[in-house]
Amino acid sequence: MFGTARKKCPATLRVFVRPRLTQRFTQEILGHPKVEVGGKYVGFIRGTKRSERLDERHAAMERLELHVVDYIDDGPRADRTPTFHRGDTEFQIQEFRRLEQRYPEIEHLGSWHSHHPNQLRNLSPGDIEGYRDTVNAEGHNHDFFFASLGTDSRGFASARHFLFVRGDRHYYELTAENLIVTEGPQGSADSAGGALAVPDPGTRGPVPLSVPGWTDSPEGQERLARDRDLIAKYGGLRHVVRSDRIAVTGQVVWAGRVPVTLHVLYPSSAHTNDGLLKVTVAGSQTLEVTLTGDRSGDLAFALKAVESIAQCAADIHHRALHQSAGPPARGGQSGSRP
Repeated sequence: MFGTARKKCPATLRVFVRPRLTQRFTQEILGHPKVEVGGKYVGFIRGTKRSERLDERHAAMERLELHVVDYIDDGPRADRTPTFHRGDTEFQIQEFRRLEQRYPEIEHLGSWHSHHPNQLRNLSPGDIEGYRDTVNAEGHNHDFFFASLGTDSRGFASARHFLFVRGDRHYYELTAENLIVTEGPQGSADSAGGALAVPDPGTRGPVPLSVPGWTDSPEGQERLARDRDLIAKYGGLRHVVRSDRIAVTGQVVWAGRVPVTLHVLYPSSAHTNDGLLKVTVAGSQTLEVTLTGDRSGDLAFALKAVESIAQCAADIHHRALHQSAGPPARGGQSGSRP
């Protein structure tokens, strides 16, 4: 692709991969020798997930840890040929939402596919364009996309691995020092000098929320239970815990067509009002609303506010289109020629 160059990853970046995943990767290739196969990587991020500027993303990449614990397979309606691969998107989304309910911090980290039927060792221009589109999408929850390419029947052992970065025309190839195959959770030191444990999707049961001021009070427990019921109605939302504060984050779709990013930071306790509500509607005209005070950490209020904010964004977009259309052109056609 014009303007694209492959570069080497920073030596300090780390991608941890479970042995079970590498075995599944290889067996999938061996079990389907005549068609391309693949899957969607899931796991956890340790480091800065989102930054405003590209230089900040490059700095975050140097300290980034991706913990790839498994992948979601292609699904029953995948389209696979010797030269083409496309997973069953609906199946993969449903599987990811199911994992989110149990593991709120889990992320879609990237994907892998194979070229083993023809043993091509490079990503195709279509692969590169598709990965770039994904990492640049507003709905992608972080600034990175990890991609692997299986090239022959050796599977993971001979695969090549790449990282795409939001807003970057280049992409980056991992070396042996970047990729670590290891069993069990890994983590980087937190501010207290301890280890950040990575939940394992192979374990049973939901991730418990344990935050003083909330889970130790009847009012807080009641509120959390009520909010869990609300979240269950919106597949794109999830509970997370950051620095001993509970938040609900994710994306909802207004009127079946407008994606709205929602972040509700709970107050420090069930009896305070130091929460934060942030709603962003992105498009040709981006609208962002931030609210503090009494209702700011109220998820039910936030979901009601989404409708008004999204409608406002739609009105702004409509007016912008109307103003840019200009006077009717010759022949009765409005606006400029395509």
